Amino acid sequence: MLKGKTILITGGGSGIGEALVKNLSPENQIVICGRNQDKLKKVASANKNVSYYPVDLSVPEEIDHLFKQLSGNKIVLDVLFNNAGVVEQYNISKTGLSSAEIFQRINTNLSGGIAMTRHFISQANKSTENYIVNITSEIALFPVPILALYASSKAGFSVFTKVLRQQLRNTNFKVIEVLPPQIETDMPKQIGNSAKGVNADDFAKKIISTVNSGKVELANGPNVPLLKLLSKFFPDLGLRLIDKMSRKQLQVQ
Repeated sequence: MLKGKTILITGGGSGIGEALVKNLSPENQIVICGRNQDKLKKVASANKNVSYYPVDLSVPEEIDHLFKQLSGNKIVLDVLFNNAGVVEQYNISKTGLSSAEIFQRINTNLSGGIAMTRHFISQANKSTENYIVNITSEIALFPVPILALYASSKAGFSVFTKVLRQQLRNTNFKVIEVLPPQIETDMPKQIGNSAKGVNADDFAKKIISTVNSGKVELANGPNVPLLKLLSKFFPDLGLRLIDKMSRKQLQVQ
């Protein structure tokens, strides 16, 4: 039950992270982190029981330093929301990202979350109930080719979540995966997607309800049945179909 807990939310300065803060802060102690200090400060000021730490999850040393700070401040976490993520259109033969920029995107969506999880487990009070909630994406079920880096890293994080749950069976760590559909945040706009999404506050409430009910997965988007069907029975046709549809929606040539 998410009540009376100390909770760390990555990417807590906007979007789903900010909505989680709003809904959880009245009855919990919240720690948020992210790259944009101004956004973190604004969210912390607007909600009670919130502290913030600027952290770039693509940089290993910054993650290590965060947990040293938390330890120095006598903060022991009960809950980790791995929510941070970055998305953009990517065509390997046309998009001019450097090797460092590619690593930065993948680290934010995948490696950073794994490193955060390792630190979280190490510092946790293992005699009490702890929660690890990983926010992946419904496109972890079936990739969108034009979002190659995002789809690849979120699919990898989904796999990590499943094996983590197996590794932590018979412990006091509960591992939950959340596969959001399109949410009304700035993220879809960054890739040119103007279609209406799910309200972030409403979705945050569904996440909290999922955790409190003891379920291990939230994948309730309208596209989920189709994505699972394509993945199982029509992978090649599905890739062509999803590529064509997403290029049209995002106005990609």
